[in-house]
Amino acid sequence: MMASRSRPRFGLGLCLLSLALLLAALPAMAAAPPHWTRAFTSSLWKGSDRHTLEIADATIRMEVRVGAAGEALRLRLSNEYGDAPIKIGAITVRRADGQIAQLLFDGSPTTQIWPNAPLVSDAVTLPVEAFELVQVSIYFPDAVSLSTLHGVRGAPTAVSAPGNHSGNPAFIAERTHVYRPLLAGIDVLGARPRPVIVAYGDSITDNVGCANDEPVVCRWGEVLGRRLTAAGKPHVVLTQAIGGNRLLYAGVGPSALARFDRDVLAVPGVSHVILLEGINDIGNSGPSYPLVAADLIRGYRQIISRAHDHGIKIYASPILPWKGASRFTDAREAIRQEVNAWIRSSGAFDGIIDFEPVVADPADPQRLMPPLQLGDNLHPNGEGETRMGNAVPLDLFR
Repeated sequence: MMASRSRPRFGLGLCLLSLALLLAALPAMAAAPPHWTRAFTSSLWKGSDRHTLEIADATIRMEVRVGAAGEALRLRLSNEYGDAPIKIGAITVRRADGQIAQLLFDGSPTTQIWPNAPLVSDAVTLPVEAFELVQVSIYFPDAVSLSTLHGVRGAPTAVSAPGNHSGNPAFIAERTHVYRPLLAGIDVLGARPRPVIVAYGDSITDNVGCANDEPVVCRWGEVLGRRLTAAGKPHVVLTQAIGGNRLLYAGVGPSALARFDRDVLAVPGVSHVILLEGINDIGNSGPSYPLVAADLIRGYRQIISRAHDHGIKIYASPILPWKGASRFTDAREAIRQEVNAWIRSSGAFDGIIDFEPVVADPADPQRLMPPLQLGDNLHPNGEGETRMGNAVPLDLFR
């Protein structure tokens, strides 16, 4: 008769041990880790000699508005178009109420940005509110040529007299520069992940003349962001636009097709894109730049495909009226009309956000309404941008 084998009797003990381990882990599981959210972005481009900022032993100060609140922040710089390293002697960030913090890079207050490369700072505890202005001051101890930049005529960059003035709240500009160099983004640390909407386009979306103290909100993306925040929605709106930009060809900055990976796909958490681009392609069309509506449509389809590959919804607005603008012709207007008909009827986009009716002149829909534009028959003013931002249905974002 074979001896029976006794079976190990540890089932109850193992269950009790598993339960103890689970209970011990519950506090850690319940406390979700904080998340970084991109709260400010700038679509950078290569400046020519007349755009480049040349300085030595001086401090620059830039003021930008963050679109989300956070308990801490970190800075993103870029020397994407620079051919030489850029040495940085000190960087500070300052809130409107005067709170100031020095940024470190791997624990050091000094660093350098390598050629053609980005640079991310260490995190610093400095709570900020949504839509608060944040000052960024950078001291350059050596001679530098800053050619990676963004146009900011309405909020120019201040350049100091010689010396490190990064921690000086009484900063007095020796001169100003209508381009903002190096600053690519600001991340803020919050309790939960935030979906990001990218307002993608040209000067109509960027509005480089928009001043920080403008009496009305003068970028439609910020108008939308404020509405979403007021409605209790978690979405953050980022503007990734360049004045003079084109969809298909490089002009001012890389084309919208070329910069889509950098300005949209590389941004964490993007859930939606709102596209308004194409008027500069149409306005520059001619013998040296032949263009038909089908060219723009193929460009739009490429952007749609790349967004969908990453699970991003993409909405578009028809191109705005521009009759009376310096480059308007009947032949070019015919391209705009054909492109707009396709945008509205093709079903290629996930939705249409039609800015055209809210800024068009009812007496002549090919024109912008005079009280809503800057006088060039091309660009909406602050009131026009506000109307555009208010025209976006919030239920598109869930």
